[in-house]
Amino acid sequence: MLPPPPVGQLNLTEPPEPEPRSWWSRRWVWAVSVVAFVVCVVVAAGILVRVPYYAFSPGSVRPTASLITIEGPDVHPPDGEVMLMTVSISRQRLTLFAALRGWLDPTVTVVDEEDLLGGGDREATRQVNLQLMDNSKEIATYVALDRLGYEVGVEGTGSIISQVSDATPADGVLVRGDTIVSVDGEPVDLASDLIEAISSLEPGTSVALGVEPLDSDDVDEREVVLGARDDDPDAAFLGVVPQTRDGRFVFPFEIEIDTGGVGGPSAGLSFTLTILDLLTEGELTGGIEVAATGTIGADGVVGPIGGVEQKAAAARRDGVKVFLVPGSIAANELDAARRQAGDEVQIIEVNTLDEALEALVDIGGDPLPSVPPGEGSRS
Repeated sequence: MLPPPPVGQLNLTEPPEPEPRSWWSRRWVWAVSVVAFVVCVVVAAGILVRVPYYAFSPGSVRPTASLITIEGPDVHPPDGEVMLMTVSISRQRLTLFAALRGWLDPTVTVVDEEDLLGGGDREATRQVNLQLMDNSKEIATYVALDRLGYEVGVEGTGSIISQVSDATPADGVLVRGDTIVSVDGEPVDLASDLIEAISSLEPGTSVALGVEPLDSDDVDEREVVLGARDDDPDAAFLGVVPQTRDGRFVFPFEIEIDTGGVGGPSAGLSFTLTILDLLTEGELTGGIEVAATGTIGADGVVGPIGGVEQKAAAARRDGVKVFLVPGSIAANELDAARRQAGDEVQIIEVNTLDEALEALVDIGGDPLPSVPPGEGSRS
């Protein structure tokens, strides 16, 4: 065994000293760190921070006949269906990223919180919409039975305000959800009572409205000076859309419509058409699925609704070929609905129940007969 070599003969080298980091290298690391921090903050804000906006997106398309129960007369379940259209509304304020995504999605409408809630909270708005749905079901049933010649009575507890138009006499005096129970001391039980009371007065007249706020049983007296209608300067104008509160018709037999938690008045037309279809023989829709949306008045007038663009997208998504919409909706909303419908969905504008029935005949449906009172059956 050889002895180790002398220390001086070992091949030892000193490790090289590290080169000093350049100024540009340190600056690059610092810049990357700052950018990464900013990106993390932006991403966190986009995910966590909520902005005062809500999203309207395409909702469900549901057969209406299965929601309706009729006890008494003969019922004729149809092969075709009138479809109930809904709009899905986000449950809470959107996150920043969700709002951006909604603005980029052509099927979604992002709405300002103030426009949606009208200064109230979400729960109050939900309660108003549920009340409007209840009223809509009652009126739709009345219109269908009246069309078939049945005798129907009517009761109510006041005229609930579903909309207050800007820059009108009611603006600043009434809010959505208020219920008018008297005009100049005369009781108001029905929406028609309010309309008749206002129509009997002249523009410029000061009236005392007895008003129950949504969250109170107390009656406030509020003074308002009536304006004049744009289309008739001699006609008094308040500037609200009224519905009968706790509207109750006295029907000759029981009809129940189960809508669960769906709110709003826009299913009125679809309910009326479906009740007519169930109480008469034949196929009102010609045996196909037909979507319909629009309020229905006691006089059979089909009124405008919101979310028609989202409903058209839902109809197209679910393969519905015909969509009845109110002829009174704004032109820009109708154009947006047609874009969403494309060539797959035929959009038909109707202004009254009679026009809706004529449109269904035009696509192959059976016409309703002229029948004696209470004898709703096709020959």
